[in-house]
Amino acid sequence: MKKLLMFSLLLAWAVPASATVYTDSTGDLGGYASGFPHMDIASVEVTNTATDVTFAVNLVGDISTATGADWAKYIITIDSVPGGDTVGNAPDWSRNLYMPSGMDYFVGSWADSGGGAQLYNYDGANWNGPAGVSTSLNQFSISFTMPLADIGVSLGGSFDFDVFTTGGTAGSGGLGGDAGTDSLGNAGVASDDWGGGSFGATEALPVTYVTPEPATLGLLAIGGVLALRRRRS
Repeated sequence: MKKLLMFSLLLAWAVPASATVYTDSTGDLGGYASGFPHMDIASVEVTNTATDVTFAVNLVGDISTATGADWAKYIITIDSVPGGDTVGNAPDWSRNLYMPSGMDYFVGSWADSGGGAQLYNYDGANWNGPAGVSTSLNQFSISFTMPLADIGVSLGGSFDFDVFTTGGTAGSGGLGGDAGTDSLGNAGVASDDWGGGSFGATEALPVTYVTPEPATLGLLAIGGVLALRRRRS
């Protein structure tokens, strides 16, 4: 029993939380992008461990270099602390989108050239970065993993976020360039042209993710181990 308890405690620390899946309406791209299903978000799955958070962005279309279209960009905007940029985003990317509640962190990514992602943070006056982000590519999805601390979150905390697809054109000064072609938080059409068209800059419509308390992670793990012990006895 002592060994079982020790194993349970170790597992409690390592076990990931149950994933939260946010679904998006599909087929909701503006006419200019209707032929680009790799820009159509189907769902986003968010999972965290005791130290890291992972976002898996699932697309309708194939984003692999060999068989699909790999030129779209995939962006996450995060509001996790007071303040933030309410009018723009990371100047290195300068997409025509914004987060009225205050964007604290920005993740910009690409699927071409093997894929990759960059993380930026806003300090109240300037955008800083980029920091590297672990990236994984599949035929219909792109995933990012980063430390919770890197987006200002601890276990038991929460953050608001939205996910966008965009083209590859940047503006300057943290705004301009391509707008959001699709948005996780928007069930309708996000824009009617690459730069936003009559819609203008794309507004983030965030959803909320809550990280489980450490005790919750532990109870999930220990409960699983004890259930296994009962089945074996």
